[in-house]
Amino acid sequence: MRLAYFPGCKISFGLAGYGAAVEALMKALGVTLVKLPFNCCGNPSRGKNLTASVLSAIKNITLARDRGLDILTPCKCCFGQLKHGIHWYDTQRDIREKVDLALAEEGLKLKRKGLVHDTVTGKLQERGVKIRHLLDFLYQDIGTDELAGRIQVPLSGFKVVLQQGCHALRPFSVTQFDNPFAPKMFRELVQTAGLEAVNWSKETECCGDPVAETHKDLAFRMRQEKLVLAGEAGADYICTACTHCQIQYDRGVPKEKISAVPFAVLLGTALGVEEKVFRTWQKENM
Repeated sequence: MRLAYFPGCKISFGLAGYGAAVEALMKALGVTLVKLPFNCCGNPSRGKNLTASVLSAIKNITLARDRGLDILTPCKCCFGQLKHGIHWYDTQRDIREKVDLALAEEGLKLKRKGLVHDTVTGKLQERGVKIRHLLDFLYQDIGTDELAGRIQVPLSGFKVVLQQGCHALRPFSVTQFDNPFAPKMFRELVQTAGLEAVNWSKETECCGDPVAETHKDLAFRMRQEKLVLAGEAGADYICTACTHCQIQYDRGVPKEKISAVPFAVLLGTALGVEEKVFRTWQKENM
């Protein structure tokens, strides 16, 4: 299986270990990640210039579509933005026309026949390319039964709380990822690795990273409250599946406090993937 790999900016510039874990995990599962000349997903410019934001997303989708590949990203922010890009491109005619002109200047064109509405659900569907987050790819395409059969080192004895990540869950009308009020994919995947996912009140709440640059004090309080409550819930670690969430928890967290670990690292460890990235992460962080 071949997928266009969209790591996102955070992995490229600050989370090399996170990216290495994802790549090693996919290799172990027989998935070939194709690296294309992607640009930013467009999320950082959404509040400043919506057209530029949509253009960034649609250009990436066009590059993958031209090669007949679905997109896989380990970042829920990028996942949500690419989904939003399709939504706005499809529903905002003025934005679509400007995006098409910009694409044409680079010799690109998004084939409109690839974007259709499902007559049963009424939802926008991507024909020819799908935007996949790591979790829903593992859950839908690989499956928990298949993963369970591959587990070599069950991580029993470890308790985690889940940081779901906002951008994939909401709004469901656009992302269609999981139940935004009671998401199940992440929990079932974690349990497949042998981990115990304990309940806590902050599972679906924002980590604070989106406001870290403009409201540092607020972002710090949001993170600290989550760290305290995760500890009170009896968790050994906070399990993340988004690069933005991982960065937020990594910001100045003392070593003696509960820390965050990417799910790709934990699952890769449970699968017995003998890659340096897993051994290094365990030695330095676990």
